[in-house]
Amino acid sequence: MEELPEDIKRLDERIKNFRQKTNAESKVKKSQTRIALEGMFRLATEFVSPVLIALCLGYLVDNLFNTKPIFMLITAMFGCAAGVLNLYKAAQQMDEDINKE
Repeated sequence: MEELPEDIKRLDERIKNFRQKTNAESKVKKSQTRIALEGMFRLATEFVSPVLIALCLGYLVDNLFNTKPIFMLITAMFGCAAGVLNLYKAAQQMDEDINKE
């Protein structure tokens, strides 16, 4: 077998290095996208959970006392307030986590 010329060997090395570099960059981009999506889902969950729990409790109390919309509306307001408070706390924690890195 014939030995490859030096310029082809160098070109082969450059191609391998380029492929390794682009693979590493794509992994970083995927991880940043994943982190952003996790943060968005966390914030959505932090807000929606207390609102749903409050609405369910209000519905149960309304059925118990036969006062259809009143307790559901009151607990919905408390649920929204709790959701906003959860969003604030979660955003602060995420900000601290980002600043640590």
